[in-house]
This record gives sequence, C-alpha cells and structure tokens, in this order.
Amino acid sequence: MALALLVASLIRSAPAYPVTAFGTKIGGLRALGATERLVLFEDLSTGPAPDWSGGKRDDTQVGLGAIWLATPGDAPMTRRIALPPQTQRSIVTMDLIAIDAWALERLELSVNGAPVLRQSFSSQPDLIAAQHREVLAQDGITLRSRLTGPQELGFAAGPGLLETRLSVEMAITTTAPELQLSITPLPAAAGMADGEPPRWAIDNLVVIAVTP
Repeated sequence: MALALLVASLIRSAPAYPVTAFGTKIGGLRALGATERLVLFEDLSTGPAPDWSGGKRDDTQVGLGAIWLATPGDAPMTRRIALPPQTQRSIVTMDLIAIDAWALERLELSVNGAPVLRQSFSSQPDLIAAQHREVLAQDGITLRSRLTGPQELGFAAGPGLLETRLSVEMAITTTAPELQLSITPLPAAAGMADGEPPRWAIDNLVVIAVTP
C-alpha cells in the first residue's frame, strides 16, 4: 500500500512535522487530526470500481500493482467526490503514471473545471530533460508535485519504454458539497507526437476533508 494513514492521537512519541496546508506527517506517514475526515482512500487493491467517467482497473503488471488505466488513452476522465457537510478545506493526493513511450505529450489536471497543472512526460533518453511542469495559479488552491522516473514498473522494457510517476498533492479551500477532478490528455506542445495516444493511469487517490 503506497500511502499509509494514521489517526494522530494514536501516535504520541514520534516527532511530528509542523501542520501545514497539507496536514501533518509523523515519521513520513500521513496523520489525521481531530478536524480531518478521510473521505476516500483508493489504492485499487480492494473494493468496488471507482467512479471515474472512463477507464478500467488493471492489475496485470506486478511492478505497478492495481491501477486505474485510462482507456482510450486520449479520452479525459472526470470524477465527482461528495464532501462532508461544513467542509472548509480538502486535501487531495494522487499519482499520475505515464506508461511506456511518451514524446512530451501532457496531462492536464483540473479542479472544479479550472486547470491547475500541466505536465509533459517522456522516458526517451533524448527527451527526459525536456519534460516540463506548468502550475496554473487558482484562488484557494495550493499545489505541490514530484516527478519520479523513468522506472521499469512492468508494462514494457527497453529505451523509452519505462514508466514515469507524477505525485500530486493539493490543498483546496472549498465549502462546496462536492469536488470535481478532471484529467485531460493533451498533445505535445511542439506537436512532436504521432500515432497512437500513449497510455496513462491514476493510482493512490486520497481525499481528506477538513471541518471546523
């Protein structure tokens, strides 16, 4: 399980990082405070299929484990997540995984219809350095992300056929009754890509609501 969640009151001896917009971590683990409620914890290893507008569960690759695979790869996916009453802030984390051969095609992440992040991907040796991340400022949203890879995670092996993982964490100030997440594939900015759209997936989606 890629992300562990603990109730803060259960751990008293371990040092805690200061509370930020993203909550508290104790010994590297995400801790829930008294005003935080776990809305969604989805690593796809168990439970019913998630409510994305498209895609399918895929657990055929040992290196990746169970993921939510976009099908077709050029179709956007959207999801609405109900929030508890009196929610003042939501903390959302997820992994976006670029699978096999990307030539700087991009994924765009939107919150409630507004784009907040665009990331281009490639595991091709001559394009890795050209990967680009664009964070789009939106009122009430704080975002941080980390790009990992390329790594051999199971789909294919060989130069340019590795997987790259973008881990995203967002703190979203909202009093709305639901949260809408959308992920849209975009072509490479310079029009470099040709042929079939590349494959991508979502993993480890966690949503935490902060109430008074």
